[in-house]
Amino acid sequence: MKYYLFNLEIETIGDPKTFNCSHKVGDGLTVEGENISLKPGTKQFSHYALSSLLPYVAAKQRAEQETDWMFFETDIACPDPKCGAKFRFKRGAKKEYEYH
Repeated sequence: MKYYLFNLEIETIGDPKTFNCSHKVGDGLTVEGENISLKPGTKQFSHYALSSLLPYVAAKQRAEQETDWMFFETDIACPDPKCGAKFRFKRGAKKEYEYH
């Protein structure tokens, strides 16, 4: 049985003057299948931010219907209410996987 997942790129966006955390614009993550990696050039990524983004990763990888809000909502706010950083989800290639 086959299934499909989108590759994802998650990138930090916003005005650095409003950041309360250690985020840097352009830093982020890539997701391919079950694996998460730092984007090239990213030296660190907040585990607090990561923990707030993880619940969206699987849903963003699978959602395919244009009427599903996961399809068109792309930005997630930093979990620190005093921080102005956001994290943008971008979809990449759709890859085929097979159940074993």
